Amino acid sequence: MTTKVYSAKYRHLKQIYQREMGKEISDITWYRVVAFLKQRFSLDVESASAQKIVETFAGIRRRYGALTPASKGFNERWQVFKHFYELDTSYNGKSFLVALADYLKINLDDVPRSTRYYWFEKAGLSFSAENTYQCKDLALVAFVAAKWAINRRPQPMKSATTEVLTLAL
Repeated sequence: MTTKVYSAKYRHLKQIYQREMGKEISDITWYRVVAFLKQRFSLDVESASAQKIVETFAGIRRRYGALTPASKGFNERWQVFKHFYELDTSYNGKSFLVALADYLKINLDDVPRSTRYYWFEKAGLSFSAENTYQCKDLALVAFVAAKWAINRRPQPMKSATTEVLTLAL
């Protein structure tokens, strides 16, 4: 059984989420969002940090579009986001890409120029090597870039046995 305080805070967080998303959601959708946030981000509805967690998550979903929290590599992408979001610094475009490549352990030369622009565009930013950006803004760029890096990793090879090969003939 929930308390009145819990229920009031739960409804308030739903209103915050709807405001951030710019649309109303059903009670069952909100229930699923809360369940996800509790499972993945240790959301406690009555805690002081609950509002910040909900606002941040809704902001990412709104800006990134069809963000699916259950998608492949979401936790890793979220860690990349948090890493850059929690930095209290700014980068120019070029130094950010170098720091991002270092963090993701990718070779920046392997990233097509158009892909770099795409990362910034998905985050609602315009890329320039000389522009200075705050890490809070760049965190979403890192989130988008992490998906690209995860998808480019070599997939493990499945070994084929001779029995399987003879069955195929």
